[in-house]
Amino acid sequence: MKLEGKRIVVTGASSGIGLALARRLLHAGAKVAGVSRSPEDIKAALGHLGVMAVGCDLSRPDQIDKMLAETEALLGGIDIFVSNAGFAYYGTIGPPDWEKNENIFAVNVLAHIYILQKLTQERTTPLIFMVTISALGKMVLPGFTMYDATKFAMDGFVRSYRMEKPKNIKIMPVYPVATLKTGFFRKAGGSDTPMPLPPQPVGLVAWCMELGLRARAPAVYTSLAFLIRCLLVRVVPVDLAVQFYEGLRFKAWRKRHGV
Repeated sequence: MKLEGKRIVVTGASSGIGLALARRLLHAGAKVAGVSRSPEDIKAALGHLGVMAVGCDLSRPDQIDKMLAETEALLGGIDIFVSNAGFAYYGTIGPPDWEKNENIFAVNVLAHIYILQKLTQERTTPLIFMVTISALGKMVLPGFTMYDATKFAMDGFVRSYRMEKPKNIKIMPVYPVATLKTGFFRKAGGSDTPMPLPPQPVGLVAWCMELGLRARAPAVYTSLAFLIRCLLVRVVPVDLAVQFYEGLRFKAWRKRHGV
């Protein structure tokens, strides 16, 4: 599929994967609207390429409604929506905190589903809905309990939705592993947060996502090693060694932070 002239929205476009992907899509000739809580950062990074920057707090449905109306008006419609925004907590789940729990599910789960519902309601034209899940949507690690829960929820949603979706809607999950130099892990638990799995350059992840869109792939795995793991884990407990190692790192992190 050619991306030139396609009308594409990318959430989480002010940094990390979203920023790298938006840049690639703009270079490919697509019309791109980048969405973030900090639209000024999108403009600063990609304004010279003609990006349209839109501000939105994805934990609030009223702001999502406004963002969808604004991006459709700016682009003249939406052909591809890349629902990429998300965040993590690293550490123990901590004491009861409804607001904290609700916030991560609102951004990592409810926003994706709500946006898809809004875009597909009575829709007759084709739509590609690409959603960034994570390798942790298919495996568990200590320290990422809440993040894991949200990503497993999205993985289950995508697999179930495929069995009932209209023919004009294509949903494309993405399973990146840890990405370098994005600030994601620092925000999750501090500057010394362990980075799980062999990390990848964020540019490689964005390239894989662009390739997935061009090929209209059923899913995008940005790591060959992780894809092989996903096949092996069906018959061999290959995650045990990784979980043991990450358990030791989590124990050390807790000790340093007095948790």
